[in-house]
Amino acid sequence: KRKGFTLVELVIVIAILGILAMYALPKYEGIIKEARSSEARAQLGSFRSALGIYYAKNHGVFPAYSDVENGDIFADGTVPYVETAAGKKSNAVAEGNGDGEAKDDVTADTGGWMYDDGHDSTKVNPAYSKADVRINSNAEDPANPGHYWYEY
Repeated sequence: KRKGFTLVELVIVIAILGILAMYALPKYEGIIKEARSSEARAQLGSFRSALGIYYAKNHGVFPAYSDVENGDIFADGTVPYVETAAGKKSNAVAEGNGDGEAKDDVTADTGGWMYDDGHDSTKVNPAYSKADVRINSNAEDPANPGHYWYEY
């Protein structure tokens, strides 16, 4: 007596696996988008925490752009990476226009961060009393339709 599976049984199993995969792959892709979005927002929260710690330690003064760009305000000395879209993972820090608000009109779609230190060089004693950091991308967050990366 021979024991084994017939060709028909194997085809049925393969067809069932194909149907299951057809439903699972879109769910998997959605989970990947949500994970990327959550990670980016978490990194932004870490960045803002580092700014808050610097502000508290330096008596109400935010760090200059150069200190942020060099990673001097972070515990490990490096700017955290942020990924906004597939293949766009960066830790570059772009400089804002000096008004203390990282707005969408100065945000590019290069990835990384947009930091505006509120430094007004026209004043005699320019203070860094206002600062803002955003994700440097004007693309839509695929996990949250209608929301753009720079809005977080």
